[in-house]
Amino acid sequence: MRILIFPLLLMVLLASGCAGRGSVGSYCGPLAEGKTVAAIAADAVDLLSNLYPPGHTAVHLVPAKNVENTFVQDFEGGLRTKGFTLAPDARADAVAVAYTLDALSEKGEERTWYLQLRIFDSKTDGISIARAYTPSGQPEAGQSRTETALKRSMLEEVTDTTRNALFE
Repeated sequence: MRILIFPLLLMVLLASGCAGRGSVGSYCGPLAEGKTVAAIAADAVDLLSNLYPPGHTAVHLVPAKNVENTFVQDFEGGLRTKGFTLAPDARADAVAVAYTLDALSEKGEERTWYLQLRIFDSKTDGISIARAYTPSGQPEAGQSRTETALKRSMLEEVTDTTRNALFE
């Protein structure tokens, strides 16, 4: 019996190292200057306001490491203008939004942009919305929506990660 337990335990430990944690925080790559980022942020606000009623929804934006990026400033401003309440910390009644904004381009080509919003609330398992944008910040086509099947515990992990990153 001992002979079987050790290899089984070893396999469990090695297999657990392969399990990814998924996207927890926000990320913002190098941004364009001008109206491109503002246009993408305005579209993100519209996407969020189509899912949740402004004026009745608190939103917690999961910060990126580079907190002072212009996207988050434009996104926060747009959310406030629409009537959303911004929650500084994740809480049970707030919708948590993590984002990824980055450029998609080859050398010598104009930058196109990619935005993914990962939205977590207490009523759903989570939604991921992704969209591509032209170099001027206009949506290129439709959007991809996926149920992410992330439970509330994921939001708590996001909150812990955010707090740890801010206080380090």
